[in-house]
This record gives sequence, C-alpha cells and structure tokens, in this order.
Amino acid sequence: MKKSSYKSAMSKLKTSEDFQERTLERLNLERHKQIDNDKRNGAIPMKTANPAVKKNKVVIWATSIAACAVLTLSIYAVNQNGSGSGTVPDPVTNNPSGGVVENNGPGPATSAKHRVNIDGVIDEVGVDGQSFRIGELWVTVTENTTYGITGPTAPDPSEQLVSKEFKVGNTVSGFTSGDVTSGKVTADVIYNNF
Repeated sequence: MKKSSYKSAMSKLKTSEDFQERTLERLNLERHKQIDNDKRNGAIPMKTANPAVKKNKVVIWATSIAACAVLTLSIYAVNQNGSGSGTVPDPVTNNPSGGVVENNGPGPATSAKHRVNIDGVIDEVGVDGQSFRIGELWVTVTENTTYGITGPTAPDPSEQLVSKEFKVGNTVSGFTSGDVTSGKVTADVIYNNF
C-alpha cells in the first residue's frame, strides 16, 4: 500500500512538472510572438524589472519640474522688482503721518560711456606735431579740440592719462564728428593720450 501511494504521489509530481514545463514553453512562445509584433510595428520593448525604479524615476522627474518652476518664478520676481532691469528705484521719504511717496526725479548719474571713434596706437606723427596717423586714419588736432573727460563724475584732470604731445607708440582715444571712413578727420575730443 505504501508503494501505491508513493507511485501516485510521484505521478502527480511528474504531471505537475510536465504542466509547469508546458506552461513555461507557452509563455515563452507568447512573449516571442509579442516581440515579433512589436518589431513589425517599429516598437522597441522596454521593461523595468524593478517597480521601485519606476517610482524613483517619477520622483526625480517631479523634483526636477518643481525646481525649474521655482527657478522660473524667482527670476520673474527679481525682474519685476527692478533688480535685473538696470533702473534705480525712485527715492521714498518716510513720513509716518501722511504716507506720501515723494519723487524727486532721477538721482545723479553714476557713470557714463563716452563715444569713441578714434582709437588705437599712433603709427606716425605729422611735422606740425598736431596731427597723427592711426592705421589709415589721419587725425588733426586744433585749438577747438577738448582734452580729457568732462562731466560730474570725471576724475580730476591731473589724474587723467591725457597729454597734448603726440608721440609714435602712444595709445590714443577720442571722438570726431567727421566721417572716419574718409581717411582724414579733425578731433573734437581727445580722451586719452599716453
């Protein structure tokens, strides 16, 4: 009797192994059919084996989008406050009784750029000492030519690098209202000559 129960258990086990083997073959066949269909449709099968990886990807994407949103809003806020626009806010007077804002107009200029269209190293000085050549441009200095930088924020004339004597090798910057493409101009201003 023990032999028959052993044989019946072994046959059930054998059947179970056969069933398992056939099931695996069928699943493998179905998977190959699906891959073949995807290849025909141009799709590439991609599977994530670990569901935690999918969750991590979602968290990373959400965090990245949130960081971009915060950065965008902060840039927008800075530009709305005028910090990034290059303008100076109007002065405000603290008056606790009235709460009135006084606008006294724009403040004093802090700096400004001068227009420069004569710029370079002197290649040649004329016989008179009052004309010089920078590249192909001849510049003539007259009694109407102003020397140095002027204005409320200009440094003292003694601190400026401007000389009335022109020498070969000096660096010169200035401005002329004449046409520099003509090859010969009269200087309105000489900002520096050193």
